[in-house]
Amino acid sequence: MKIIAIADPDTALAFRLAGIETLPVARKEEAAAVLKQAAERPDMGIVLITQGLARAAGKQFEEVSHERHLPLLIEIPDTRGPIEKRLSAAEKMAAILRR
Repeated sequence: MKIIAIADPDTALAFRLAGIETLPVARKEEAAAVLKQAAERPDMGIVLITQGLARAAGKQFEEVSHERHLPLLIEIPDTRGPIEKRLSAAEKMAAILRR
């Protein structure tokens, strides 16, 4: 299983330097398509996606995170820091387990 990061070009650079494969997204309008591309890869285990791009992917993000077992989606802050009022990964997992 592979790990990939979907991020803006600056954040993606940091992940590439750490040896993690990235899918840089220059425009937020591309986020849903790039996420779909990553989620359909059979070798994908974990997708790290910046909070802003997760929000921009909207319905596609919700579909992948709630209707599929893999890949596991993890929202991360970008180079500007976390977005306020977004649920943390732990809070999201608790919400999923309550369903």
